[in-house]
This record gives sequence, C-alpha cells and structure tokens, in this order.
Amino acid sequence: MKDLKTIRGMPDLYDEEVERISIVEKTCLETFKSFNFQEFRTPVIENKSLFQRSVGESSDIIQKEVYEFEDRNGELLCLRPEGTAGLVRALITNGLMNDEIKKFFYLGPMFRYERPQKGRKRQFFQAGAELIGEESTKSDVEIILLAKTILEKLNIKYTLEINYLGKEDSLNSYRSYLREYLQNFKDELGEKVYSRLQRNPIRLIDSKDSNIQEICKNASDISEFLNNEEKESFKRTIKSLNDLKIEFNVNKKLVRGLDYYTGTVFEFIADGLGAQNAVIGGGRYDNLIKDLGGRDLPAIGFALGIDRLAEIINVAERKKDIFIGSVDDDSINYAQYIGNKLRENIEGLVVENYLGNANVAKQLKKADSQGFKFVMIVGQEEQNTKSFKLKNLNDGTENTLGEEELVEFLNGR
Repeated sequence: MKDLKTIRGMPDLYDEEVERISIVEKTCLETFKSFNFQEFRTPVIENKSLFQRSVGESSDIIQKEVYEFEDRNGELLCLRPEGTAGLVRALITNGLMNDEIKKFFYLGPMFRYERPQKGRKRQFFQAGAELIGEESTKSDVEIILLAKTILEKLNIKYTLEINYLGKEDSLNSYRSYLREYLQNFKDELGEKVYSRLQRNPIRLIDSKDSNIQEICKNASDISEFLNNEEKESFKRTIKSLNDLKIEFNVNKKLVRGLDYYTGTVFEFIADGLGAQNAVIGGGRYDNLIKDLGGRDLPAIGFALGIDRLAEIINVAERKKDIFIGSVDDDSINYAQYIGNKLRENIEGLVVENYLGNANVAKQLKKADSQGFKFVMIVGQEEQNTKSFKLKNLNDGTENTLGEEELVEFLNGR
C-alpha cells in the first residue's frame, strides 16, 4: 500500500542497529547509576513556549527544527527537541527545588525537523545527565568525568574540547561586540543571514559556512570579554582536569547552539562520523532554572547522541547458547519445558526452542548457521529416559546428561 511508509528521517530500527543502540543505552544506564544519578522521565510532548524561553527564540531549533502543532484546545505544543529544558520544567512543576545537590539522568527519543544525513535524523535518541545545585568547578569536572567514562566503556576514541562563555554580563558584552563587528560585512552576508546572525551573533563563531568562517577569523574571542572571576573559574576547571589526567583542548570557537549556556561548555569529538562528529555536548546553564520561573540554582549537564555512538561502537557477535529441536510435534511441549527450566536456573542463558516443521538434519544445520554453541534434539526417548544428548557445535564433542546434569553442565558454559 502506497501510504505505508516511514516518515522521512524517522527510520524503523531492527537487527544489528537495535542491538547497537541497546548496548549504548545499557552502558549509559550502568554509568549514570555508578555515579549515583537518578532517572527522570518527562513527556515527549511539551508546550512550545518552554523551548522558546530556554533554547532561545533565535536558535536554529526554534526557527527551523521544532515539530509543532496545535491540540484541540488551541494550545501550541511540540515534540521535545532536547532534554534539559523538559527536565528543568519538571523540577519546577513538581516542587523539587530545595538546596540539595540533585543528580538526574534521562534517556529517550528527541525530534528535530532538519535535513536527514549521516549522524543526524529527525527522530533520534539521546541520553543526558544534569547536576543541579552546585556552582563550583567541582561539578564541571564531575559531569565531564561522567561523560568521559561512558565513552571509555564503549571503547570509543575521542577528543575533549572545552571553552568558557562567561556569565550573562560578559555574554551580552560579547554579543554587542559581534553585532557591531558584523555591520562591516552586511553586504557580503546577505540580508537573511545577516538578520539571523544579528539575532544570535554568537552563532557566527562556530559556523561551518566557509564564508562566515573567513569573515569572523579576525573577530575577538569570548575570552577577551571575561572578568577576572570568570577567568579564575576557568583556570580552576583546567587545573582540575589536569590533576585528574583528563586530556583536553581549549577551543575558543566552541560556543554550543543553545542560548541557555553560561560558563564552561564542552564537546567530545569522535572519529568515524563525518561532519556530525560531536557525540557528547554540554555545559553550565546557571540562569535557566531561574529564567523558567524556578529558584536561582546553578546547573551543568550534557546530552549524548545514542544513535551516533551506536554507529561507531564495535559489537561482539551475540552469544547464543543452546538450540533445542524436536523430533516431532508431540515432543515440542517437553522441549519447551526443558528450555524454560534451563532459563529459570541459568541467568543469561540464550535458548532457542525450535517451533517449525523441519526435519532433524535441517534443525541441526539451523543451529549451526545461527551461531549456537550447543544443540540437542528432544523426542519420545528423551521424554522417557529424561536423558539428553548435547552436542558442542564448536568442537563436535557430545555429552549424554540427565536434567540436573544438563543444568549443571550449561551453568559452567
């Protein structure tokens, strides 16, 4: 049927692709919990105004990428394009605004209406961590260490890049400087691009457009607009990273794409992803909670591209333990009983109970072609004697075992 197709940029996921995503998600979950972060789940749909107030009216997300729609009551809603704003909204909504340091993580789908390409889809999956209530550089280091640990567990080679944007006054001074700087290039940029950069001039700094890169190569960077306190704060972060032997590069062109960032920002860059090579990005957002109506609480966090990491991890062949075939239909129930007993008594055992109609020879071939280590065939004789011939498909050896012996033998597989 013509209409039965996926939406552009929102592919179905199956086979090895799902396996890869599951590995990344499992690694994230284990690492988050090892750092004592607690899971927080927020709705996929939020009011669009939440993201207009948080990521910025002039950001690419709001201008071009948000999936928005009106509900039956005329409210303007959208599919969430990122996770931080929704989590902050949830903290405010649920009254979780005390002075205790809070550590939360999330996993789930995000949505952005942009041109699908390698490493970038319209429905994608992110994991993120947010550390709220601690303003010192200790929290900067903790959140960077958490992100670094996930990549190292996945055996991904990376480069860490960091920068410091300064707080609101410094950022506003820098924006004013860039707007004035851009006036000299109005004709070169064209009215549309010039207007967009005037609204959000910091996007000039990390633009991938070669013309814009040429224009901004003589512009001052943010470090010249920082006050002494901000410079000292960044120095402390750098010292802590050096003390922990965390390698990094200071990238003065790194600004991140969301308006709520202040202070330390960072990205982890990985090989093998082409132009979309940032797999983790984050930074401080000390004003966001207050700006959304909550208390004046400092915060830092990051988001991680699950899909992007899934593309570059090395996946070991999935372990398959035992294929249990049957001589005939009358033997299948007993074979299922044996298979279930093995699962109940041996944690993590992968058992295939064959339910088809192939003959024994074809069942043995299936077990081998599907990568199982062991195979056994159940018939009337096995039901009567409660004894089974177990064949190792790797080396061809065979063992005849009773039910309890079978459990014990496979438990030591």
